[in-house]
Amino acid sequence: MIPVVLAAAILLASLQATTPPYATLTGPIGTVGRQSETVSSNTFSVKVNRVLKAKNIGYEQFGRAASLGSSGVWVVISAELQAFQKTMPVRAATLVGASGRMYRQSRRAGDAPNILSAKIAQPGLPTNGLFVFELPEDEISNMKLVLSEQYDPQLKDEISVLLQPDDTAPQARLEIRKDGV
Repeated sequence: MIPVVLAAAILLASLQATTPPYATLTGPIGTVGRQSETVSSNTFSVKVNRVLKAKNIGYEQFGRAASLGSSGVWVVISAELQAFQKTMPVRAATLVGASGRMYRQSRRAGDAPNILSAKIAQPGLPTNGLFVFELPEDEISNMKLVLSEQYDPQLKDEISVLLQPDDTAPQARLEIRKDGV
C-alpha cells in the first residue's frame, strides 16, 4: 500500500509542477508579425504604414492650433485596422520600448485628429488612423506595438507588431492633420 501512495504522491507533484499558471491559461491569444506585413488574428488585422518620431507635435483642436512638446520623444504610428467578425474598438495600444518597458497611448494628445483609439473598426471596412505615444529617447531604437480590444485581454486576440529599427533622429516638429501626418 505504501508504494502505491508514494507513486500517487510523486505523480500528483509532477502534474502540479508542470501545469501552467492560470494567468497563462486564460491570457491573450497572441499573434506576432513585422511592420512590413499585414498581421492578422482571428478577429482583426493591422498594417503599420509609418512610424514617425518628433520632439514636438502640432494639430488643430476646436479651430485653434495646439502644440505639445516633450522632454522625451513623440512616436506617431500610422496604421490601418480591419475587423473580421464584428464591430470592435481597438482601444488598447501599448508600445514596448527597447528596455521592455510598456507605454500606453498618450492622453496628452488624445484630442489630436484621426486617433484610432477613438474609432470603431467595422467588418470589411479598413479604418486608417494614428496611435500617439510619448516615451524617453533611449527607448525608441527597438520597439514593438501591441494591440487588442482591451488592456490585459483574457482569451481574446492580441497582435504584436515588431517595428523596424530606425536610427534617424526625431524631427523637430510633426503636424497631425485630419487626413494623417
